[in-house]
Amino acid sequence: MDWRILRAIALGLLAIKLVLLGAIRPFMDETYYFLWGQHLALSYFDHPPLIGWTQWVAGSLFGWTVFGLRAVVALTLLGDLVLLWLFARRLAGDGWRETFWPLAVVFLASPIFFALSSVALPDHLLVLFSLATLYAVESFRQSVEAGAPRWRWLYLGALAIGLATLSKYTGALLGVALLAYLVAVPSLRRSFRSPHLCLAGFLAIALQTPVIVWNLQHRFASFGFIFGGRAALRDLSSLVGLGGFVLGAVVLLSPVLVIPIGRFLLARRDGHGFARLVFWLSTVGFLAASLVTNILIHWNVIAYLAVLPFLAPYLRSRLLLGAQIVYGALAIAVATVNYTALPVLALVGPGDQTSAWSYGWDEVAAAVVDVKATMPVDFVAATDYALASPLAFELRDPNVTSLSRRHDAYDDWFDPAAHKGQTALIVADRWRPLSTTLSARFGSVEKVKTVTITRYGRRIDVHTLYIGRDFSP
Repeated sequence: MDWRILRAIALGLLAIKLVLLGAIRPFMDETYYFLWGQHLALSYFDHPPLIGWTQWVAGSLFGWTVFGLRAVVALTLLGDLVLLWLFARRLAGDGWRETFWPLAVVFLASPIFFALSSVALPDHLLVLFSLATLYAVESFRQSVEAGAPRWRWLYLGALAIGLATLSKYTGALLGVALLAYLVAVPSLRRSFRSPHLCLAGFLAIALQTPVIVWNLQHRFASFGFIFGGRAALRDLSSLVGLGGFVLGAVVLLSPVLVIPIGRFLLARRDGHGFARLVFWLSTVGFLAASLVTNILIHWNVIAYLAVLPFLAPYLRSRLLLGAQIVYGALAIAVATVNYTALPVLALVGPGDQTSAWSYGWDEVAAAVVDVKATMPVDFVAATDYALASPLAFELRDPNVTSLSRRHDAYDDWFDPAAHKGQTALIVADRWRPLSTTLSARFGSVEKVKTVTITRYGRRIDVHTLYIGRDFSP
């Protein structure tokens, strides 16, 4: 397919994406991480701190707005495309257009890449720094093979690995892969004789100091959650986790890309061994984990990113590219409807909680304000972080908290003892109802209001507001 046509398609997809950055309602996890930025810390329970730090900067500059929420996302999106352009220039020279525009189309028309570069989750930072790592390692390899090692690329790779790991713990896989790659490739093995490798490794590790200090202060709570806090599958013999992981990966990445990715992985002697090593290390690791616990598909995004810059030679078929564009466009259309108009599953049933939690928070916030105006309330809470976070964002109130039994970041900045005996306004919904355990933490609980969220005649969610008096830690 002519690169000019692909350029027009890529620019069209990019324009749609930029519009959706402002049009799509905040996702509950986005607002959760935005709250991290309002409670600045060395690190956090669920993930490393970079998402919280960047949200602190964005919130300070642009306030509690959708623009402030996703400003950094727009910057990392630009960075992703620049890195793909740099890859195209390095791999194809003057023929970079025939390489870059297919890659841009694939990046913008693959559901998983489109999604992760559209919302303010830790993954949008991980995507950027993973691509930066791949580019730095590719550049370092080429310089070594040319007989003039450029150590700055090794340092830049270490910096990118450090920042990727500060974004999400899976970024450490890049460091493991690089170490194995340097050992496996004879021409690169000589790097172990140079002090530059030790210094680069020290740089990547030193960047983790805030995470290490925070975990030392909190009895390794974050590390414990990552390595031991996941629920095990009930029936390990059914392989349901493995099947779901594989099927989900194909659907969210795209069935069309299975062919070019497979061809790239089977290719030999092209110098792109690091990308293949990252792909297999991450994929095999998560495949193994899926045998015992539920693995979310996007956790393996490093693997998909590793092969992306090298797919252009395997995307020459008009049929393949056309199918990818159609598939991506349909996925984008469904997601747009789902998060801007009506949850798609609500058309055929009760809907799903993840989509529903993006709707109606202006109505819930208005009800909270009304209750606070007529009744004495000391603090506002919700039954789960998935409710507390979007409510706090809508109210622009960093003091809204979650009283869930499950540990989350709210436990690190909400002091129950300081609120002993106080009155709380509690928000619950049909997926996160007020439990008897939570009710027992109050002397009395009174239901005061119900807010039903509907769109186009379809009920999406029902929120119930309670007044809980005489709070007990």
